[in-house]
Amino acid sequence: MKRLAFFPILPLILLSACRSVSQDAPLAPHMPYTPYTQEKTVFLLPDKIENSPCMKISLNLLEIAGNDGLRDCTYRVLYKNSPPAMYGDNLIAALEEQYAAAADVWAESDPAASFSWEYSETVEASDLERVMQIKRTRYEFAGGAHGIQTEEFFVFDKTGKDGKTPNDVSLSDIILPDAQTALLRIIEARLRMDAGLSVDASLSENGFFDDAVETPSQFFIAWESAPSGIGFHWNPYEIAPYARGYVETVVPYEEIQNMLTDYGKDLLRQ
Repeated sequence: MKRLAFFPILPLILLSACRSVSQDAPLAPHMPYTPYTQEKTVFLLPDKIENSPCMKISLNLLEIAGNDGLRDCTYRVLYKNSPPAMYGDNLIAALEEQYAAAADVWAESDPAASFSWEYSETVEASDLERVMQIKRTRYEFAGGAHGIQTEEFFVFDKTGKDGKTPNDVSLSDIILPDAQTALLRIIEARLRMDAGLSVDASLSENGFFDDAVETPSQFFIAWESAPSGIGFHWNPYEIAPYARGYVETVVPYEEIQNMLTDYGKDLLRQ
């Protein structure tokens, strides 16, 4: 399956230019990224650490330099308009509060119940000439049979629609309003093809929840030596059971080009 390759933050640092670039200056092919890491172990019973379950928190976030507009846009979308350090502090405080609320439940629970929780969040970036794409992976375990890992994708136009102001890109920015139904038909056909099913096979009888698929919230621009299409991603439980894992498909550019807005065509041609 074709999909955009996302790279760990550290290699990007080695590849990225470290010079400052003003918002009006031409953008370098690679933006400077810096990892920002926070880790903390929170004990459910701080006064009885030797007998206390704990929650391990690990954050591997991303700082951006070199373009103030792109940095501000990215922080608004990823970190609720805060720098990574503040976002991390607020997130850890919220997780600590949530975990502390479980102390009374733990005291009355079955001794075999697991209260050793985990939370991790990792941000990775892929940088193209005009587009920066980010994948955020979250893993959460709060007891039960297994944890849950989810992925979010974010697409940013470094030059912006106006050629000056970087902006985040939504699916409605690049797909024509009257093309949604046709797009879903193509996506469903691609899902059948990826699963090795016939063109008229029932999705609901082959591991999916329903035959009709709703437009996914997660998308990315698939890119190899040239734009190969738009990728669509669903997390566990969104359109299929947990055991199926992530569901992802790429609609080739030639199948989708007539559904693209002028802005979408311009962005994919970059």
